[in-house]
Amino acid sequence: MRHEYSASLDESTVSSVAPLDLLRTWINEAAGAEVADPNAMCLATIGADGAPRARMVLCKGVEEASVIFFTNMTSDKAEHLLVRPEVASTFWWPDAERSVRLVGHATALGRDEVERYFATRPRSSQVGAWVSDQSAPIADRSALEAKHLDVQARFASGEVPCPPHWGGFRIHVHEVEYWAGRPARLHDRLRLRPGASEWSMERLQP
Repeated sequence: MRHEYSASLDESTVSSVAPLDLLRTWINEAAGAEVADPNAMCLATIGADGAPRARMVLCKGVEEASVIFFTNMTSDKAEHLLVRPEVASTFWWPDAERSVRLVGHATALGRDEVERYFATRPRSSQVGAWVSDQSAPIADRSALEAKHLDVQARFASGEVPCPPHWGGFRIHVHEVEYWAGRPARLHDRLRLRPGASEWSMERLQP
């Protein structure tokens, strides 16, 4: 159990023109420190029943005011976002005592962008994308492994094409909060929101 924090966050490190620059920096620093999955984020969507659902995904791109992730388009998360695009995500690096929260709306990526990225994935991940009907029930583990063998045989020679059900989303961010743990729980919290020409910034109480 954590007893104390010792990080810090200053307004001068956050850009009001490129609000996600610091997010990119923190991901790169975590990667340089050999943190496992430095680009992992918890993604929260809203289901058809109005209840939130959250799961971990990998952020695969950070742009000026948006982030990108890829997924099976028949998954729960994709079906949620295609109906209700409102989304929130959180990055957390416990060893660095840092976190970033994003709020925004998601739009599906174009097929060309999806296929370009799919071609860069490891072959095992490409095969896995064909195996799993993500979020759908399956009888048992052996049934999943049997599907895996069938797909491996199907693509035994040549490249693995991008499945028609595989895609991704761009989260257009309209609120960012950077957090750093401080002693006595007097944490640093900086929130950014878009304005007419640049993003406004305010410090929040911990």
